[in-house]
Amino acid sequence: MTYQQRLTESIKTFIENSPEKFDECLSSIKEFVKDNFDALHLDSNPIVTNLEKMTVEQVNFAIKEYAAFSQEAIHMLLDAMLRNHDWPKLFEELQHNIDEEKGEETKGIPHLEIMREGYRKDLGLEVDYKDRKPSLVTQRFLSTMRRIFNSDDNAFSAGALLAFEGTAIQEFHILDAIVRAYHQSTKGSQKALSKSLTEYYIDGHKDFEIGHEAHLISSIKPYINQENIQRMCRGYLAVTLAMDIWWKELLLESYQHDGWTYLIQFEEQLTSVEHIMN
Repeated sequence: MTYQQRLTESIKTFIENSPEKFDECLSSIKEFVKDNFDALHLDSNPIVTNLEKMTVEQVNFAIKEYAAFSQEAIHMLLDAMLRNHDWPKLFEELQHNIDEEKGEETKGIPHLEIMREGYRKDLGLEVDYKDRKPSLVTQRFLSTMRRIFNSDDNAFSAGALLAFEGTAIQEFHILDAIVRAYHQSTKGSQKALSKSLTEYYIDGHKDFEIGHEAHLISSIKPYINQENIQRMCRGYLAVTLAMDIWWKELLLESYQHDGWTYLIQFEEQLTSVEHIMN
């Protein structure tokens, strides 16, 4: 049995034996994710732990691929909001989060435009979709994520959203480490990012996501019961598994941008996510 198969079996066992009360269940999921998905944590993320060995081209690639994820994220939230229209508390919370992303608290400037302009000015990187397509690894990941957030099962979708927000703070710490390493390699200093648009974008999201997760939990909890709590678990773990796989494949894929060629095997990873979704 491969590592991925063993992890999939562990996830299925966890879901089958998950606590039936919301607070206990969510706490258990977070512990399970902490113990089993090392790519989602700053100190064990495969890109971050290999930054000193990676070339400038590889780190450049990682930033652009993560930017592709960032640019799709608002569409995932919108998919989930439209699907969950009959859970009004959740619908309203998602609408609020989307309004924030569109610039409600940043003087009308969408967060994505702050990111794009910051990367242009601070890093010399162009990450707009009109100029490049993400790698096949990232395209597969984004397609999987859109399918997850298009689920017509509200509890599953709610779990996916909880994972999306619950992992976001660590994600932005990971992004921060990658961006600063790239800036140091190309500009000779990490400190020069101070008070830049890029720092404003990344640090702002670290703060935003604390409130997002807390409010999301409050908006979902009233709708979860013994009948649908396992579906919530499935949604949460489908997202974390997809993201964990993506980070690990991203490191391997980055070698193609440094003169190496790796054959990425998708089928087993995609099958793992399918097992969790169904």
